[in-house]
Amino acid sequence: MLKQVAPADDAAKEGKWSLAEPGARRSLLLLAFGAVVGLGIAGFGLFTAKGTGTHTVPPEDAALVNQQPILISDFTTQLQGEFGIPIAKATPAQRKKVLDDMIAEELMVQRGLEMNLPGSDPDVRTALVAGVELQNSANVLAKQPTLAEMQAYYDAHKDRYRTQGVLTLRDLYLPAGPNAKATMAEVSKALRAGASPDALIKQYGLSEAHKVNGEELDFAARIHLGDNLYAAVRDSTAGQVTDPVADKDGSIHVMQVGKRIPSVQLSLADSSNQVFTDYKKDAQDKVQADNIKFLKGKAEILLQKGYEP
Repeated sequence: MLKQVAPADDAAKEGKWSLAEPGARRSLLLLAFGAVVGLGIAGFGLFTAKGTGTHTVPPEDAALVNQQPILISDFTTQLQGEFGIPIAKATPAQRKKVLDDMIAEELMVQRGLEMNLPGSDPDVRTALVAGVELQNSANVLAKQPTLAEMQAYYDAHKDRYRTQGVLTLRDLYLPAGPNAKATMAEVSKALRAGASPDALIKQYGLSEAHKVNGEELDFAARIHLGDNLYAAVRDSTAGQVTDPVADKDGSIHVMQVGKRIPSVQLSLADSSNQVFTDYKKDAQDKVQADNIKFLKGKAEILLQKGYEP
């Protein structure tokens, strides 16, 4: 007996389905929805991935120039280098000038890269070295020293933070010898009693040093006299006569001070900007020295014969 089969049954037998069926429509809608969500996630990842364009400046950057960052640490370093002050003391005009200069520099660097400037250019090599040095010391330069650290540094380098005094003097001496110190003690006593240096030179056969010629600022007098002799007159007053002082060559000196405008010790508060600059420089020098030592330790360095240290 023959049985009539409906068209829908034929389609089912052949493994086909119709868009008119509710289940088919739901499947298509779910597939479409899934595709849209997937594209949305991919697009979000693409446009927020590192290195892609953004209209938001990251918190570690002071600015973005064609998506290239100007780091806050670099901005702080340049501000300190240009004005010698911590960022907290910078005026808005100073901050604006430094940032404008850094933006202009970044634009020029980007243009130079577009032009493929050769790395053998001396200026480029200098800039690369400077860039590596700044990168190495960025953390040191960005760190703000505490008051305790500033005080400790100031206490260890007090001689740097004095006003420049003015000094003239007569410097009489005898070469090293068994009786030199005793003789110069007599000379010191006679000068204090009012004897003239010229008369004592003749009486004792002394020599006169001319390391200080005329009026000299303290920094120059210290260079010319050396640490031992300068220490004897640093805190002197006009007319003062020193006790016998041994120089590094063993000669014994007695100095009579003429004109004297004394050097005055500055307090930490009075010299804070200079202390801050010196503190940063010394810390940076230490970091650079440590970095060079590390790089040398990892490198193979071959020296030409005759160029060995």
